[in-house]
Amino acid sequence: MLDRWGWMLGTGIYLEDIEQATQQARDEVAQGIHGTMLAIAAVALIAVLLVFISGMTLNVSEHRLADKKLQRLNQRIVSLQEEERSRVSRELHDGISQLLVSIKFQFELASHLIEAGRDNGLNILREATERLGSAIGEVRSISHDLRSSLLDTLGLPAAMGQLAAEFQQRSGLQVNYESDLVDCDLVDGAAVALFRIAQEGLTNIERHAQASTVSITLQGSAQALRLIVVDDGVGFNVNRVERLNAGIGLRNIRERVEHFGGRFDLYSTPGRSELNVLLPMSVTAH
Repeated sequence: MLDRWGWMLGTGIYLEDIEQATQQARDEVAQGIHGTMLAIAAVALIAVLLVFISGMTLNVSEHRLADKKLQRLNQRIVSLQEEERSRVSRELHDGISQLLVSIKFQFELASHLIEAGRDNGLNILREATERLGSAIGEVRSISHDLRSSLLDTLGLPAAMGQLAAEFQQRSGLQVNYESDLVDCDLVDGAAVALFRIAQEGLTNIERHAQASTVSITLQGSAQALRLIVVDDGVGFNVNRVERLNAGIGLRNIRERVEHFGGRFDLYSTPGRSELNVLLPMSVTAH
């Protein structure tokens, strides 16, 4: 106010200009939000596509890896079957077959001699009968190697004791067997696995160890069952054998133990080699 002259100084604001500026600002904000949403949607779509492609690639890779493992497993099963068939075939051909042929000739010879009235025909017949008993024993031995009857009837400790006694009789080595087991609460197949592991270990000792004494020990607890096979042979380089993946027997043992979630340790020095297997009680096999 300028009272002296009766004037008043001021300015005016046109509301139309304010509304226009406000609308322009709103339009710019809306365009920015729309552009941002489109950018976010594009990034999200690209991310989803990348995740989908990565998942498909990983899935395909896993399927291929699983197929390769399955193929190797099938090949391994076929290989083991062929090995077992070859072993049984050799035992039948080299043992039972030749023995039965010999017995047949003895019976025929005894028959001719008895028909001719000669006294030595009865002696040959007795010898053939004794050899027939040996053939029956060979059949029982092969059957026992395939599946121990004691394992089903009296359990693992008795079957392991019979295995130790038969190995001592066959190989001539001194075998000491100890077991503190009364009742084994192992999952199905674990007892058979331990029995086969002991067979593999004894076979390796007989073929390679040049030992004179073997010790087999079964130790049981509420949590686990331990099998220890020790010999006093010449020993071998464990790292070299495992690095070269040599020895089908050792590979079979490791695969059996891993199947039941157990632990397999092998130690060897000149004068002492130890096979140590630990299987958990009452667990689900892998």
